[in-house]
Amino acid sequence: MINTDLKIERKEAQEFDPLPENVYQVELLDVNSSENETYDSKQKNNEEKQYETIFEFQYTLLAGKDKKGEDLRGRNIWDNFVPAYLYISRKTGKNKLYRIIESLLGREIAPEEEASGIDAKILNSLIGKQMRVATENVEKKDKVFTKVKTYYAVDTILESLTTEEKIKATVKKKDEKKVDEDSEVIDEKNIPF
Repeated sequence: MINTDLKIERKEAQEFDPLPENVYQVELLDVNSSENETYDSKQKNNEEKQYETIFEFQYTLLAGKDKKGEDLRGRNIWDNFVPAYLYISRKTGKNKLYRIIESLLGREIAPEEEASGIDAKILNSLIGKQMRVATENVEKKDKVFTKVKTYYAVDTILESLTTEEKIKATVKKKDEKKVDEDSEVIDEKNIPF
């Protein structure tokens, strides 16, 4: 039986302005992977479906101010597609996965590490590490999204996120959302995945 004192109130969805384009120091809050159908597989409806591993990196800002002078600490930025392999292109250099890992480690990936491969243990060990990211705003349809353009190692470690800040910054997937008095309603249109 539900307690008769329970009252579920309506809350408005929150919308956030895009971050001002800048270089921000961030902490890797979480990294996840999922198996998604490939673009080519989606185009070929009659053939057997093919899947690829997609990484989702969630970074949380540790400092910064918006145009109104409000604190940006605790705001999130995502990298939602990172190839699940390391490669170096003659044209563009190291791929995004290389650049993210090296920025979080603060050093280049050693040849021995490349040879043995990057596994879940290594990726999970990066959670809580800091780096700097340069952002840019991209317009899609009638929305503006902030995305990471470049990655840098940190010069100085900033104060890490508190447990409370981590909980507040964590965005739950639709199937994980729970309703309680302290929960925030997130505008799902603002979540870039």
